[in-house]
Amino acid sequence: MFKTIIVGVDGRQGGRDALALAASLQRAFAGDLVAVHAFRVDHYLGRGADGEYEQTMHDRAVRTVMDEVERAGVKAQAVTIADGSPGRALQHAAIGHGAGLIVVGSAHHGRVGRVLAGDVTAGTLHGAPCAVVVAPHGHVEHGRELRTIGVAFDGSSESRAALDLAHAIAKAVGARLQVIDVLEPPDPGGPFPAYRPDWEERERLRREQAEELLATVRADFGDIATCELTFGDPARELAHAGDDLDLLVTGSRGYGPIRRLMLGSTSSKLVHHARCPVLVLTRGVGDEATEAGSAPLGAQAS
Repeated sequence: MFKTIIVGVDGRQGGRDALALAASLQRAFAGDLVAVHAFRVDHYLGRGADGEYEQTMHDRAVRTVMDEVERAGVKAQAVTIADGSPGRALQHAAIGHGAGLIVVGSAHHGRVGRVLAGDVTAGTLHGAPCAVVVAPHGHVEHGRELRTIGVAFDGSSESRAALDLAHAIAKAVGARLQVIDVLEPPDPGGPFPAYRPDWEERERLRREQAEELLATVRADFGDIATCELTFGDPARELAHAGDDLDLLVTGSRGYGPIRRLMLGSTSSKLVHHARCPVLVLTRGVGDEATEAGSAPLGAQAS
């Protein structure tokens, strides 16, 4: 599945949470793990600069990533990339290594057990060339093995791709699959101020269609899957469901010109409020996750 996993490390809590989650995914999928640390190099040091500064920054970055990998006790290739944007560095590393997944931590000031997208997280998510999973704050201490995989499903093509991936992950690790469809309560007036007398009938039909769709999923996937139909704000209800999940998989409504991830409103809210790791995938991620890696981009730490 995920033959190569990229994980961002920075010597802080968020990077350690990401490395812990990436290590558990590496064990589950027997893939290659690439730990990436981005460091800034100021190219405007004056005419007297002789490269010693860049070498010092590079050496410090190498020590950081090597120390973090050793501290976590994981087997990973350590890579440093000179780039002032960690999110961009992770995206480039994913392309260079043919990775199917990027793992990042959440903001260091977030509450324990919550995903909270900081600048690095958001920078990685927007425009990512492959799936991205965000580790909640404190995952290194409180993270659990993957026993229950949740997936947001509403019948759209994006959610069907998320369902296929979640099912594949659940089968690979021997986990349960929980399929969650959230119906937003309708506005009786619709998009216009006038009252629509048929709104109750329309809502009944919408609910019946959702129930039939989940019944089909249950029949297709058998005992591994349970299905749940809830009502409310999708992001809020999915985040609440995350309290009992070990991983929540969701698609994204928007895509860039070359299958790059662009967050929709629900997935954007989820990576701010869920209590479990949230995996957001791009269209075509199933193919990308199994492609062979290309030549790596960036300097290997040594």
